[in-house]
Amino acid sequence: MKKSILALATAAVLALSCTAFAAEDFDASKGEGVETKVALITMDQMDVHWVRLEAAAEERVNAYNEAGAKIELNWLAPETKDNAQQIQKIETATADGADYIIIAANDATSCNRALEEAMDGGAKIIYVDAPATVEAIATYATDNYAGGVQAGEYLKKVLDDAGVTEGTIGIVDAQAGVDSCENRFQGFASVFEGTDFVIGERQYSDGDNAKAQELANTLIANGVVAIYGTNDGATNGAAAAVKDAAANGETIYCVGWDKSDSNIAHVEGGELLAFMAQNPNVMGEMAIDAVVASENGEDLGGVVADTGVSTVDASNVADFK
Repeated sequence: MKKSILALATAAVLALSCTAFAAEDFDASKGEGVETKVALITMDQMDVHWVRLEAAAEERVNAYNEAGAKIELNWLAPETKDNAQQIQKIETATADGADYIIIAANDATSCNRALEEAMDGGAKIIYVDAPATVEAIATYATDNYAGGVQAGEYLKKVLDDAGVTEGTIGIVDAQAGVDSCENRFQGFASVFEGTDFVIGERQYSDGDNAKAQELANTLIANGVVAIYGTNDGATNGAAAAVKDAAANGETIYCVGWDKSDSNIAHVEGGELLAFMAQNPNVMGEMAIDAVVASENGEDLGGVVADTGVSTVDASNVADFK
C-alpha cells in the first residue's frame, strides 16, 4: 500500500470524526478482560516527540490495566535513527511474541520485510507519526504535507511583511528517507513555487541539535534569508544558529517543527518565529485505544486519522508550556 498522508487528508478528517475509540471518548472499562502484548517502536529514544508519545501510551495502558485489562507495553526504540537498528527491534518484538507492533517507521520501505514477517507470525501493525507501505490496521499521524504548507505560508507572510521578496531559504532536515520529513519539506517548498525565493539543498542533521547548528551556521555564512527545520533537533539547532547571527547584527527568519522546551524557549527569545506542534500524546493514546478496540473484535479497516498540528509563535506560546 503506497499512500501519502496528503492523499488521505479528506479520509483522515472523516475517520477522526467517526472513530469510536477517539481520545476524547476514552472509556477505560472497554479494556476489561483484554490481555495482550504490545511493542512500541519509535524512530529513536532521544527525541522529546517520541518520549511524549511513549509516556502517553504508557499512561493509557495503566488506565486500562487499572480497569481490568492486562496489557504489556514494551518500548523497543533504537537509541538513534537507524534503519538496521529499527529492523532489529521489529525482529525482537516478533521473537518476543508481540500481538501488536505500534511503529513510527524510519522510512516508507526499509522495514517492510520485517513487518511482513511479524504479521506472518500473527502480529497486527499500527502506525504512529510515520507509516511504512505495509498494510496496517490503523494509522495515527500528522498530515505532514499540510503542516509543511502551514509552515511555508507562515514564513512567507513574515517575509512579505518584512519586505523580503527574494533570496535563498535554507533547509535543515533530519534524515534522508524519513517520510514525515519528506512531506514536511515538499509541503513547505510548494508555497514558494513561482516566487523569487530559492529553496536550498536539504542539509541532513540526523535530528542532532549540535550538527543542525553547524549546518545552519554554514547556511547563514552562505547568505540565506531564512531557515526551515523539519523536526525538533533540526529546528533547535537552526534557531540556536539564528540567535548567534542576531548577536552579530544579522536578521535570519526561522520556522520549524515540534514542541519541546528548547523550541519554546527559542520562540520566547525571538530567534525562532514559530514551530508546528504535533500531538504525539494523541498518537500514543489512540494507538493503545486501537489495540483495545481490535481486541474487542472491532474491524478498524485501516483507518487513517490526522492527529492535528498547531502553529506556535509568540502570540500563543504560553499556552503550550
